[in-house]
Amino acid sequence: MNNQRGMTLISWVIVLGIIAFFATIALRLIPMYQEYFAVQNIMKGMEEELRNNKLTKSQANLMLMRRFNTGYIKSVKKENITIERGKNNAFVTKIKLDYEVREPFIAQIDLIGHFVTEIDVEPKGRTAR
Repeated sequence: MNNQRGMTLISWVIVLGIIAFFATIALRLIPMYQEYFAVQNIMKGMEEELRNNKLTKSQANLMLMRRFNTGYIKSVKKENITIERGKNNAFVTKIKLDYEVREPFIAQIDLIGHFVTEIDVEPKGRTAR
């Protein structure tokens, strides 16, 4: 009696197709998330800058765009940035980024990543007791 073991050619093709599908997704998503983590690091640096220096909106915007340029961040545009001043002063205390990244996947199907990150360095008001 000769028993066959293992996978047939059709089952190998199916397994390789599934592996190729998920590898394609991973190859499209990894750069998107690498850029997001670079944006997170830039925002942490900006948080330190806002705490240590008093920046106007234009100074903060210029510094942020320079850091994005240096870090090769292409997905964040000026219209995705919200810069706000403190309640009782003229200096920037809050920066919010809300942007979307679209990566082509297969034919007319895109993979979409929507990212939001925010820093707020305004001191919290004292609570009444």
